[in-house]
Amino acid sequence: MDQLPRDLAAALCIVQHMAATKTPYLVDILSRSTQLEVRWAEQGEPLDRGKAYVSPPDTHLLFAENHLALSRAARENHARPSINKLFRSAAATHGSRVIAVLLTGMMDDGVAGLRAVREAGGYVIVQDPKTAAFDELPRRAIEAMTPDQTLRLDEVGGALIELAGSSVAAAPIPAALSLEAMLDAGGPATPSALDQLGTQTPISCPDCAGPTWQVGDAHARQFRCYLGHVNSARELLARADQQIETALWYAVRALHDRAVTLETLAADALRLGQDQSAEAYAQRSREAREHSELARRFMFDRLQRS
Repeated sequence: MDQLPRDLAAALCIVQHMAATKTPYLVDILSRSTQLEVRWAEQGEPLDRGKAYVSPPDTHLLFAENHLALSRAARENHARPSINKLFRSAAATHGSRVIAVLLTGMMDDGVAGLRAVREAGGYVIVQDPKTAAFDELPRRAIEAMTPDQTLRLDEVGGALIELAGSSVAAAPIPAALSLEAMLDAGGPATPSALDQLGTQTPISCPDCAGPTWQVGDAHARQFRCYLGHVNSARELLARADQQIETALWYAVRALHDRAVTLETLAADALRLGQDQSAEAYAQRSREAREHSELARRFMFDRLQRS
């Protein structure tokens, strides 16, 4: 951003994943490295050239025609703000005038949004993964599509200056993209609306346990529920792994508690002279401890392979 002039012929909108409870220093940090006016985005604020608008923590940054909109709607890929939501909203409202830039990061939030920008005629820039502090996100983007440019971080500013001053032809906005952007903004996600985007699946939403609809293709497949949660296939897999680990810990604890309870019953039976019952309880306790250890080993082995 230190390359961008004060009179840049474009407005910048910035989303960075951050913890909702984290003290927001991003505006201060960026302000020290650019001539642009950097500010936290506000609801209803008009877009002005030469300004950079940063999404506040725990808030989606969206577009509504020529002004900004903030939303506390459902998370996407367990993130709020969501890069995908910003890109989809920009593509649906500004079409071919959008320049989407995806930089260093993890997982794949932003990949589906880049494809939406491309479908609406916009321009896509992805940071060269070899130069990224975290290469997973730009690498996933390049796997899903061919960007218009793949650049080092120090090359992005020059590209934005050149592109911001160029004229582009208008392109039609796909109906599905407009519908998704409307849902992202909090529109009613009825089953019939979701049926227009994709097909219902047997997979439950990891955020609300509701039904999901499969949207997109193999390059950027997503699962959307009627409450508005959206997750990529990779995010679903990661969340399933977390749920499995939690379930296994519950199983280990339950089996341990069972073993201890059976040992108590065995000791009581011995004190009462009920030798047969004591041995039966003791045997069941040993089995519970064996099962607990098996569950623990299975979990650790699975974690090492994942």
